[in-house]
Amino acid sequence: MSIHVVIQPLAGYGAEVVSPSPGVRQLVAGSEGATLLVQVPARIGGLSDTARFARSLAAAASEFGEWCETQNRSRSYSLPMTEQWSRIRLDPSAPGDDTGSSAVE
Repeated sequence: MSIHVVIQPLAGYGAEVVSPSPGVRQLVAGSEGATLLVQVPARIGGLSDTARFARSLAAAASEFGEWCETQNRSRSYSLPMTEQWSRIRLDPSAPGDDTGSSAVE
C-alpha cells in the first residue's frame, strides 16, 4: 500500500529540526494545520538510513526550489481572477431555463 501526501505550500510554511524530548530529533515541514514529520526509526541502521534520506530530500528540495524560482521569474502573470471573470454573469431569467445560465456580456 502506498500513501501519497500532496502539499501546496502557503506563505508561512517552512521546515525545521525540533527536539520534542531529550535525545530525540525530528524534521518537521509544513504549518500548524498540515505537518510532515520525519523521524529516525528505532532499529539498527535507522540513523544512517534516515541521514541518507534527509540528505537526498534536501538535495531534491533545493533543485525543486531553484526550478520554482526560475519559473516564477520567467512567467508572465495574467489578470487577477476577479478581472478575468468580470464579464461573466449569472442570468436567472434566461428563456427556457428555470435554473439560469451563465452569459458573457
